[in-house]
Amino acid sequence: MANTIITIGRQFGSGGHEIGKIAAKELGIECYDSRLIQMASEKSCIGMEHLKPVDEKRANPWLYTVPSDYSNEMTGFGLPMNDMLFNVQSQVIRQLADRESCIIVGRCADSVLESYPNVISVFIRANMPERIKRITERQNISSREAESLIKKRDKDRSLYYNFFTDKKWGRAESYDIVLNSTTLGVDRCVQIICSLVK
Repeated sequence: MANTIITIGRQFGSGGHEIGKIAAKELGIECYDSRLIQMASEKSCIGMEHLKPVDEKRANPWLYTVPSDYSNEMTGFGLPMNDMLFNVQSQVIRQLADRESCIIVGRCADSVLESYPNVISVFIRANMPERIKRITERQNISSREAESLIKKRDKDRSLYYNFFTDKKWGRAESYDIVLNSTTLGVDRCVQIICSLVK
């Protein structure tokens, strides 16, 4: 029987990471989020200091360098670091899907696993005031700084997703289900995700 994979796309500050972690605990499976960068680093032998700054970001088409030291069949030849990371993370995501049931947050996992059976794609959104509140508390910054950071991160994620997939980030038709964590609350979002699996 094929493993069940839940992919979670999310607006910055919507609680998507938290929802993924809690749902994974409820289901008794692993949740992979930023850990995927470390796994990609180990697989490609490219240092975290090179990969972390380009995670979930599309390369600037006018300004990027091609790191020839890390070019190989796995990472790709003549590609910017962003593309190299996407290639290696995609391989890691497929290996995880082959090995175990799990939750994968971000990294275009829904598109990477498009041909796999038993993949449920979820997108978590939230209203801006709640997102600002969550980020101000998490990062200890002002509301204005939080709003600016949210807009920047959402733009990065949108450009990244739209570039590496044939879908549109955040659009309902790109996912199996879209949940508003402001309306439903974190616990109800977790319950809905778990019920989809069970």
